[in-house]
Amino acid sequence: MTSTLKLESTKLARQPRAALLLALLAGVAGLVAGVPSVAHAQQNSTISNINLNAVLNTSLTVSAAPGTVNFALPPNGVASGSSAINITTTWTLSPSTGRVTIWAYFSSAASALSDGAGDNIPSASVSGSPDGGAFAPFTGAGPFGAASSLRIFSFRVLGFNKSGTRSDTLALQISTVGLALPAGTYSGTLEIQAQAL
Repeated sequence: MTSTLKLESTKLARQPRAALLLALLAGVAGLVAGVPSVAHAQQNSTISNINLNAVLNTSLTVSAAPGTVNFALPPNGVASGSSAINITTTWTLSPSTGRVTIWAYFSSAASALSDGAGDNIPSASVSGSPDGGAFAPFTGAGPFGAASSLRIFSFRVLGFNKSGTRSDTLALQISTVGLALPAGTYSGTLEIQAQAL
C-alpha cells in the first residue's frame, strides 16, 4: 500500500469510532439529566390559616305594578279596575320562619277612597280577586289593617324554599251600590305587604 492510501484508510477507520463515542456520551448525558438528584429533597412550609366569615341577612320585599289603577264609577253599580296588579314577593329567610303571608289592605276601613269633602267609599265596597279567584271585600282582619284587609297568598317556609320569588295578581272592583255618592274624584291608597312569622 502506498502512504496516501494508508492515510485515507486510517481516517475512515477513526471516524466511525469518534461518531460512536459521541453518540455514547450524548446518551449518558441524557440519562443523567432525566434522573432526579438526591441532593434536592422536598420541603413544605408551615400552615397559615385564614378564617372566613360570610353573612346572608334575612330579607322580605314586595313590589307591585302598576302604581295606579283607574275606575269609571257608575252611580249605583260595580266598576272593574283598569288593570290587575302584579305583585312580586322575594325572600331570604332563616330556617326558624314558619310562614309568609301577603296582605293587601287599606289604612282605614271607613274611608278606603275619599273625595276630600267628606264623601267616602269604605273598604267593604272594594273587592279583590287574588290570582283569578273569587272577588272578596277588603273586610278581613290582618296584621296591618284591622277590618280592611284581604289575604293574597300564604305559604309555609320549608327547607327547599327558604329563598325564592313568587308572583301573584290582584284584580280589583269597586261597588257604589247603596252609597249615594255625589259626582267627584275619589282617591285612596291600597297597601300591599308581606309578613314572615
